[in-house]
Amino acid sequence: MKNILKRLSFKKIIFFIIYGIIFPVISFSQSNDIQFFQTLPHLSIRAIEVLNDSTVWFAANHGVWGFTENNGRTWTIDSIKTDSVYPEFRSIALLNDSTVLLMSINSPAYLFKTTDKGKNWRLVYTNKHKDIFFDSMKFRNAKEGIAIGDPVDGCFQIIKTIDGGEWWTQTKCENIPEAFAGEACFAASNTCIEMFNNNVWFATGGKHARVFYSSDFGEHFKAFNTPMIQGDTMTGIYSIDFYNEKTGVVAGGNYGKTDSSITIATTNDGGKTWKEIKTKVPHFGCVQIKPSATKTETIIVTGYDGTFEINTSQKKIKEILDKNGAELKFNTFRFSKQNPNIMWLAGRNGKIARLKIKD
Repeated sequence: MKNILKRLSFKKIIFFIIYGIIFPVISFSQSNDIQFFQTLPHLSIRAIEVLNDSTVWFAANHGVWGFTENNGRTWTIDSIKTDSVYPEFRSIALLNDSTVLLMSINSPAYLFKTTDKGKNWRLVYTNKHKDIFFDSMKFRNAKEGIAIGDPVDGCFQIIKTIDGGEWWTQTKCENIPEAFAGEACFAASNTCIEMFNNNVWFATGGKHARVFYSSDFGEHFKAFNTPMIQGDTMTGIYSIDFYNEKTGVVAGGNYGKTDSSITIATTNDGGKTWKEIKTKVPHFGCVQIKPSATKTETIIVTGYDGTFEINTSQKKIKEILDKNGAELKFNTFRFSKQNPNIMWLAGRNGKIARLKIKD
């Protein structure tokens, strides 16, 4: 359906920017700039995307979305309401400077698209199955995208588009290995699905923590076991990222416990086999490989216990702190596509941060 949704009380909000210096444990001789931005205090932001060095969009609960086009000096923030519901958005995709898609999680699940920076939104997909729950959405270019949802009757819900999100088709259940009882995906940071060229991966957790792989853009999948902690409802993989078709990383853990566990694993064969890295941090909600051609072993992870830089080859973890020595606790983050040393983080209480890490 193509319902046109007008913006609700569209407004531009100017926030004060707090400038500070981080003194991380990353290097003895470096300091890293960080800027904090306060959006709406009642928000939980789990989806953020960076278009370029100045333009960043986010999506949150209460139907709220927003963006900046000047590195956070001003923010445009608004909300969507449909069927008397303010959807909880956990996924966002930026196709260009004007075209954005937002996906909500549970039933009824909605997927909205704008081509004019949010002045108008169209409903391009909806799913009213009582058990539907979408976790993550990813585009590999301005036309081709894929979204993953939790299993319904043992079948992971995978939908794809090849026309920029106008129409969506579902991958046949017989082409996807059946989900185990108690296995699902996590909508922690819009990073439980990843793509590189024609390769697609998604990660699961709960009673089982596996990585599913497709070589044909989501038409057929295989499943591979991982050594990640699993077996309980809140264990497993929360986030996955790939540097190329062979090198990847998963992160997760156990939300319910604070003991040491397997929270990181890496692969060098496209996800067929995984090598664990144990940490003393119980879980990470989001992981990203630093986008540098010479530093594929460097990853950044964030979660309720802080933000960390990890050297996966040396298995060394160093925490990134703010200038006062406080932890940086966020739900999700993305690197700038133009500058691999700049990352944008978002989390609880409507907080967003721009962090610049110096080599």
